[in-house]
Amino acid sequence: MLLSHYYIYYPVQIGLEADLARVLHLVQSDICRETGIAGRFLRKADDPWTWMEIYENVREAAAFERSLEQAVERHALARFIADDGQRHIERFVPCA
Repeated sequence: MLLSHYYIYYPVQIGLEADLARVLHLVQSDICRETGIAGRFLRKADDPWTWMEIYENVREAAAFERSLEQAVERHALARFIADDGQRHIERFVPCA
């Protein structure tokens, strides 16, 4: 089975960073409980309003993506995205 690694980045609204961090902890807690995948999040070093979620070693991509989508909706994560932005989801797999 091929492992997948997810990198999700997006611009956030200025001034909501503390609330976003709290919500991301909830989102990632839900995902971990449902899939066993422990995520983490970072902000860009030279642009503190670009954030990234990282989920590695995903074995069941379809189940993970369902869990991710449901958690994002459940916790209304979209309210933190900058008006002119969107979440970009990138999925990588190891080189053979």
